[in-house]
Amino acid sequence: MVEMKNGDTELAAAPAKVFELLDRAGLGLDVTVRDDQQEFSTLVDGARVCRGNGGRFRLIDTGRLSLFELEWLGEAGADLYTSDEARPRLLELDLLTRACLRGRAAVAYFHHGPITGEGSDGKNSMAFLGEAGRLGIYLHFSSRDKERAPDSLSALAAACRSAGSWLVYYHHGPLNRELGGLAKEGAWIHLSDKDLSSAEDVLLLTEIMRENSCGKPRFVLHIEEGLPLQETLDLERTGAFLLFKTPPSDYRSAFRCLEQRVERRRLDHRTYHLYTTFLP
Repeated sequence: MVEMKNGDTELAAAPAKVFELLDRAGLGLDVTVRDDQQEFSTLVDGARVCRGNGGRFRLIDTGRLSLFELEWLGEAGADLYTSDEARPRLLELDLLTRACLRGRAAVAYFHHGPITGEGSDGKNSMAFLGEAGRLGIYLHFSSRDKERAPDSLSALAAACRSAGSWLVYYHHGPLNRELGGLAKEGAWIHLSDKDLSSAEDVLLLTEIMRENSCGKPRFVLHIEEGLPLQETLDLERTGAFLLFKTPPSDYRSAFRCLEQRVERRRLDHRTYHLYTTFLP
């Protein structure tokens, strides 16, 4: 077992013993496990025990289990974390979403591939991804390896919003006002302070949040290098959710009070992909 910084528990690469998984689940901890780390029956038991004790049981789908087995897990309360690499068929996603709805769980879908425009088909098309959003799936995208067109993401965020789910976007690179359109559609936007290279960038981010969030900003700022205190406070007051990745400040520092205050806040598990400890 590996204990995460946010209190979650991840099973180590080597399969854990059955009793260890069930013991963790019985404590009501949030447990994350890949589909190749346990037998199917153990995964079902773990999901039921974990959810029965108030925890989240998160299964990473690599394509090993059958659709029928994943449906069973969804009905048992397991949140299913899948992707375009593991589940490239819309029918399968539809059935999994229905199963998770019955189990009061959720389907998160990380799209690694490109996004192709109108007239295209297949798992990379706007038509496919838009329909996935309208099913109530939580769509996740990152611009780390592929540039993402803001207008395409905004359209997909609107599809998710229409079904009561969210689009979650991990932004890498310079800040731009086009993020405002995405924020208007209710998407959750993660970014790092490493991409806020000047006071002007911080001011731009606060303006985007004020102008496009309808009073409910959904920006998550990962503090990896550290910003000046006043700029950090301005972002918090505007509504940014701060996640400090820097070492704790000295107890006499004004930063320490801020760090302790934001540590008490918790993000909804549907607003990030598995862990808050890194930017995908």
